[in-house]
Amino acid sequence: MSTTISKGTRVAYSRTFLNSTAQHAGWAPFARGRVVKIDGHRRGGLRLATVLWDDKRTTYVNVLNLVREDRLHLEPA
Repeated sequence: MSTTISKGTRVAYSRTFLNSTAQHAGWAPFARGRVVKIDGHRRGGLRLATVLWDDKRTTYVNVLNLVREDRLHLEPA
């Protein structure tokens, strides 16, 4: 199974991102959504994903701050 995040992938915020921004409670740790679009270039390092969250919010998120929903259980504690 690929770990690549692309259009149509179900995602969540990564544990590393949430810990680094001290988001231990609230909306973000429980957010789940689908990638609608990916902008940017791999060579430039910054790739932004447009994510449509399950609660109908839309945000732009650095792909490095996301994890595939089906890979959440593999993240380090």
